[in-house]
Amino acid sequence: MTEFKYLTGQEHSKTNIVYEFPKAEGDPYYPVPRPASQEIYKQDKALVDARPGSYFVGRLATYKYYNMDQCVDQAFSVYKQIAIKA
Repeated sequence: MTEFKYLTGQEHSKTNIVYEFPKAEGDPYYPVPRPASQEIYKQDKALVDARPGSYFVGRLATYKYYNMDQCVDQAFSVYKQIAIKA
């Protein structure tokens, strides 16, 4: 369960709550750690590194599982890096 306003520091009288229910069937929405995935990540990262102003953030971009609080923290960290350059 994730309540986003607490992750982002928002102050509001209303809120959104998201529930995630893992299951064995269906499309995988989380990256599966395996050597082939790491090779794809390395190729994708090289493409992004060759394009200034492009950034990889989140589970599918980095081929790693993160909890939602870690995803939000990663997004804020990258934003801060972008804002410093601007």
